[in-house]
Amino acid sequence: MASSGTLRPVDLPYWPTCREALTWSEHDLAVAAGEVAHILTPRDALSSQEDPGQKQWHKFTLRVNQFEQAEWPYQELANIKHVSLGEEISDSTIVSLAWSPPGTGLHRRSVLAVLTSNLVLSFWETDGRLGMWKRTCIVNQYLPIQNDQEEPSRVRRKRRIRAFCWLPPVASSTSPTWSPPFLVVADDICTISVFRVWKNKNGVYGHWSFGLVAQHILGRVDTQSPLSMVQPSLRSMISHSSPISKLEIADPGVDGDIRSKGILLQVSRNHDTLPQTLVVDLEETTQGEVADPLGGINIKASITESPSGGHTPHNARPSENTFEAAIQKPRSDFDDKYSLGGRIRIRYYGTSYSPDKSQAAACISLHPADMIEYGIPSNQHTKVVFAQLTEPLGDEKVNQDASAVYEGILHYMASTPAGWIKSPLDRKIAKIAVAHIFRSHQRSTALSSWASSMTKLLSASIHSEDPVKEGNAVPATDKEREGLTASGHGNAVAPGDQEQCDICDSAIPFSVPSTSARCEKGHQFSRCGLSFIAIQEPGISKYCAKCGRQFLDISKLSLPDGPSLSQALFDKFDVCPYCQGKFRG
Repeated sequence: MASSGTLRPVDLPYWPTCREALTWSEHDLAVAAGEVAHILTPRDALSSQEDPGQKQWHKFTLRVNQFEQAEWPYQELANIKHVSLGEEISDSTIVSLAWSPPGTGLHRRSVLAVLTSNLVLSFWETDGRLGMWKRTCIVNQYLPIQNDQEEPSRVRRKRRIRAFCWLPPVASSTSPTWSPPFLVVADDICTISVFRVWKNKNGVYGHWSFGLVAQHILGRVDTQSPLSMVQPSLRSMISHSSPISKLEIADPGVDGDIRSKGILLQVSRNHDTLPQTLVVDLEETTQGEVADPLGGINIKASITESPSGGHTPHNARPSENTFEAAIQKPRSDFDDKYSLGGRIRIRYYGTSYSPDKSQAAACISLHPADMIEYGIPSNQHTKVVFAQLTEPLGDEKVNQDASAVYEGILHYMASTPAGWIKSPLDRKIAKIAVAHIFRSHQRSTALSSWASSMTKLLSASIHSEDPVKEGNAVPATDKEREGLTASGHGNAVAPGDQEQCDICDSAIPFSVPSTSARCEKGHQFSRCGLSFIAIQEPGISKYCAKCGRQFLDISKLSLPDGPSLSQALFDKFDVCPYCQGKFRG
């Protein structure tokens, strides 16, 4: 977290425009304030990036209401029966926002989903660098809509998104590390849709795919009086043409198993009726309706109506009473600034727990209590106050022993098929791994066996211009042929100790993997913390946001089609293996 003690209040420009204007993810705190979303990133969560002695938070402001024509075209006015003031003439202020489960976005980070009053749901991603946020998806464009010749306006109404929520993380047998994310959206014709969301390319912005796993059409609730039906008002028409106002997970019925039944979803309506409860059942099957091509997950889902009600929210929010001590100073400062004599009103716009539940945050605004309030927009301010609940829990996985990490990486390489050595990068990674195993005094039988087999496979490519049939290895280059020497291990031929410097062609002596490499003529490079090779080109690296180690970013390299050693290695270790930190660009 940002500090070992209580966090100080944060002042932000503009007033909130939604009831729940605060959402807290594993790495960032997002606050909705009108047309912008403020992203607060704790300083000490950045480790190597932080500036000593600076404030507790880095603040960045996203203007979320500006859309390109390609993202969301201009909307013509609809007829009075299907009019939506939000879609056509609103300022696109934030209606709701929420973080996705961890692992959804770039470098396995959370994605910020923002619903604006023009009924557009957007995804915002970051590569981990401060202030680097991009809108990479308009969810409305992925809704499965077929043209209706009899009622064209129905297509437009199905494209509108009135509310959304993320389902709680659920584990699967084929993806034990990351839970498959599920997004629930409600359109303008009372249809609830559940989507399985994934990225086709984990290392780059965008490239989203949406798989529809379940849909349910709600029955309409008619609360109009006979008079309003004869002479309907504009408010009545809009209320009943757009009935759904909020989606919320009602009961924590998920215990970490995707086969758990009964995730309760509460649907709130605009008119005065009790929320309706739906039951979302998720089941992992061998023949599912939607499969993630990256994770191989097959999902079957269904939605049914539940007659029961009165369920508690899934993630119960902190009580406003928790922040009585935290608001005393902001209240006193506001009183002194405007000489109000204690006549102050405090409005709450949502509360939230930190990911480890050790702290709580509340979004508030302060106003005079018994007078007309008037001020220009520059005087509008939002306060985020914090309450310390418990001492933060330590992370047992942080700073693992480097030698244990090296051994784990090598054991994973040894478990991959020989046919995955397809590219020069694959061969270079295998060559250095074998050299490291031969230099190690304490190596397991499994590693020694793999190193000997891989040595023969790499050696066979020296005299061949065609791939080796049994291993499908590509032939070695001239530099690699020069670097293959006898190692003294029986009849085996092991890769030599050196990589070649791309600047001067001199050798880069091999050593036990460290953070740096240096050629014989003095050119110095960083070593990849996962593949152990020297990173000799600019702009192809990513870094751990916690410990600062440097790694190759294979999304910026050309890789062969199908599974390969390099692709599998970086997919397996998709967070820092040394401290479990997320990567940044």
